[in-house]
Amino acid sequence: MPVMMKRKNGEITSYRNSEFIPAYYFIPKSILQKCGTELNELPRNPYQLKKDWDAIATVESDLFRLLIIDAYAYMVWPHMGLGPKMEIYSGYEPAWIFAHSPGFWIQEMLDEKIIPTANELLSKARPYERFGYVSEDEITGLFSELVPMVMEKYSMKAVIDAAKEYRCFEDFDYRASRQKTDFYREWYHTRTKHPIISLDAYKEDYAEAHGGQEWDMPDESCDVALYTTAKVQVDGFLATLTEKDKQILQMRMDGYNLQEIAEKLDYQNHSGVLKRIRKIGNQYEKYSGEDFGFSEQKIVDKVI
Repeated sequence: MPVMMKRKNGEITSYRNSEFIPAYYFIPKSILQKCGTELNELPRNPYQLKKDWDAIATVESDLFRLLIIDAYAYMVWPHMGLGPKMEIYSGYEPAWIFAHSPGFWIQEMLDEKIIPTANELLSKARPYERFGYVSEDEITGLFSELVPMVMEKYSMKAVIDAAKEYRCFEDFDYRASRQKTDFYREWYHTRTKHPIISLDAYKEDYAEAHGGQEWDMPDESCDVALYTTAKVQVDGFLATLTEKDKQILQMRMDGYNLQEIAEKLDYQNHSGVLKRIRKIGNQYEKYSGEDFGFSEQKIVDKVI
């Protein structure tokens, strides 16, 4: 059911693109910061999105809709089991099309009660309510379960597998990529062993292929220093946690999803695990003095 609103002239019409407002509040700060002032600075208070005519104009714009499409494609792609970066493909490739179809992902988020509907959110919005940003770890935890569910529900894997088997030129973006080169070589039967070249020659080839950007060997001593400093801080923080919280963190690092952790540690459901992760995040913010976005209320708190 569309959200209805009263315009300045008194006419009552639907609030265009408002169905994406809950999904907007689920986008992490790291993505929004790259989207320009207009989209990045939409009020974090849903109440204002019903009253602020400048904000309403932004939500109703095509730019807002494109943000939702691109942001969700970027968030779901790592969990689609496809490996290579999305940017190597064109808009004709089936996996690219699925990733850029936010209706699939957002509907599943609504069905799984991860976010509320727009009507629920806007009808209950309070003047002083403000949403913080959902952390990337929370998004990874939720999407690692949700994306495979959506793919199975709509038989996406079969379509994507068929596309892999019957690749065509239109599947690839215009930019160079290893996957595109491999396809061209296979298509034209030009695959050859790579000749041995000097390091200087490699650097010259690299600069020519990357618009003059120079290639250099990484300074591994910097990585070692950063790793050592970070490890001391993390080890100190771990010592402040309970054994159960340590288990949760270890299982997340080992690749367990939220539901698997819940089952192994006797939580009723994955929401309990997510709350513990958020609490641990709060503790780490206090310990490190850095703000990772754990302390504020989030859109997912509306339904958990």
